[in-house]
Amino acid sequence: MGEADLYDRRLDFPFHSGRPCLDFAGTMGRRGHHDIERIATGDHVKRWGVEAGLLPPDGAPVPVTEHTARQARALRESIYRAVRAKMAGTAPHPEDTATVNRWARRAPLPLALSADGRGLDWAGTESVLGMLASLARDAVELLTGVDALRLRECAGPTCTVIFLDQSRTNNRRWCSMDLCGNRDKKASFRRKERINKG
Repeated sequence: MGEADLYDRRLDFPFHSGRPCLDFAGTMGRRGHHDIERIATGDHVKRWGVEAGLLPPDGAPVPVTEHTARQARALRESIYRAVRAKMAGTAPHPEDTATVNRWARRAPLPLALSADGRGLDWAGTESVLGMLASLARDAVELLTGVDALRLRECAGPTCTVIFLDQSRTNNRRWCSMDLCGNRDKKASFRRKERINKG
């Protein structure tokens, strides 16, 4: 695998946190270690929305401007800091609360019933701004509900993904067993091999 392929894999969007607002917060990777910005442009914001299932497969009909991309990143950071504050048992910063609330008051993504009556369909008026409003509402619901007690940060040494622990035993450690959990397992195996070779 070449260096370019590794870079592209780092920019893949993670979707294993259990809530859309947490998946969105995870678009900034390795915070404080080696920041990986996954929504650097408006196209990235739109692509995230499509991959998250919040926008139709052909994307939002209106191009996403750099201004909207900046707004998306600002909301993401406010959500992340508000979630961290909740986990620490402290009040979020007033600016973060104001940002989340400002977006939560806007019109969210429209809901439409599919023709077979079994699921959601596209209403035809989806937009990135509506998606951001829906993400802010999801954050408000998460932070004010019982699920907030299940917020965890991945135990990976450089992973800063926050996820909802929905395990039966309430002791999930990794954002993903396939990613961070597997890396830890391999590192532990290598350590044991070195000790055994002594």
